[in-house]
Amino acid sequence: MEGPSRDQGMINRSCDILILTTVLLFGSGCQTSWFRKEPQYVDPALPMSYSCHELVDYLNRQNQGLNGWRSTSTVMTVRLPNGLRPNLKGVIACQSPNYFRLTAENIMAEADLGSNASRCWMYSRPGDPAVLTWRHEDTALLQQIPTGMPYIDPKWLMLILGITPLDANDYELTQAPQGTHQLWLLAIEDTPHGRPIRRVIKVDTLRGVVREHVIFDSESHTIARATLSQHQLHNGHFLPGRVKLEFPATDSEITLTFKNIDTNPHLPDELWRIPARNMQVVDLGDVIRSRSRSQLSRPGQFSPVDQPFGPPKAALQPPEFGSPVQSAFGDGGSMYDGSPSAGSGAAASEFDGREIAEPNWDTPISFRRTADENGSFEAPAPAVDQAPAKQKPRGFFNWWK
Repeated sequence: MEGPSRDQGMINRSCDILILTTVLLFGSGCQTSWFRKEPQYVDPALPMSYSCHELVDYLNRQNQGLNGWRSTSTVMTVRLPNGLRPNLKGVIACQSPNYFRLTAENIMAEADLGSNASRCWMYSRPGDPAVLTWRHEDTALLQQIPTGMPYIDPKWLMLILGITPLDANDYELTQAPQGTHQLWLLAIEDTPHGRPIRRVIKVDTLRGVVREHVIFDSESHTIARATLSQHQLHNGHFLPGRVKLEFPATDSEITLTFKNIDTNPHLPDELWRIPARNMQVVDLGDVIRSRSRSQLSRPGQFSPVDQPFGPPKAALQPPEFGSPVQSAFGDGGSMYDGSPSAGSGAAASEFDGREIAEPNWDTPISFRRTADENGSFEAPAPAVDQAPAKQKPRGFFNWWK
């Protein structure tokens, strides 16, 4: 009868070993991933209760004392309307208050964008042999170009690149859609041609960094959008390692990836001079004004540019949100460099290629004024809204000829 007793003892010892293993695994807090997967939580860097002044002060401290920086290993990827995505390598440099220079090239193409104390310029190859320039105060006039041109505003670029500090008096704090973990700073700004624009800065409260700079026109159309990611510390300054610029009017994008960033370097004055390429230099502001005067001289024609009184203005109000937007993080979301894992459905985050719905802005401002026989102007009766026919974007280089 010893055989059964030995078998029973082996069974009892096996059960003891199993119980001991279970205690070691679960009683001590050690858990294996194939038993249960815990959701990952991230402590937010910023409270949602921040005031406008508190948020602006926090953002300004990230780059306090930063006068300029340079990246000697910049990769520029351009998405064109024809679907091509050329990559160019070059150098980018920026310096307070409004100095900027980007030069990049490959075997087939070249780009030179810049800004100094008074002017901006743009040159690209392939393209017409000309350097296009405009004064800073004429930046808003570039929207009058019928064939479209990327929105290049040095003041806006300096904000994106962390050079210009924010002024809390220029912004008001607006709550973002529910579930986005964002705070939005909103500014409404008049332009020389009389139509105000909205500037929105979207701050990620989880990571404590700016994720987007967006500019809307008076019709609530997106003029330009900058998406920032891959933020890193460089000598105590918090800068994005990647900036994607989107220009919906021209159906184009420019993505800049920065490496080898040097903060507060000595930058030579020659860097901020309009390039001398032995070719024609075209002042776009003068061209636009000249064509506007030509239109004004024709009977029945009226142009908003350079008019004595400007088109009628109306106050733009802060956005009002409709139904809550579903969280883009979903259940069990995780964070990597502030880019949340996308949930399913239309409310997924913009970080996976889809965009959280913008707020319900107030009624678009649209005025068309015509001159009567006495020379006075009055706004016509509101017309029935009709969806404009979508036109294929064209290049602007032939427009100024």
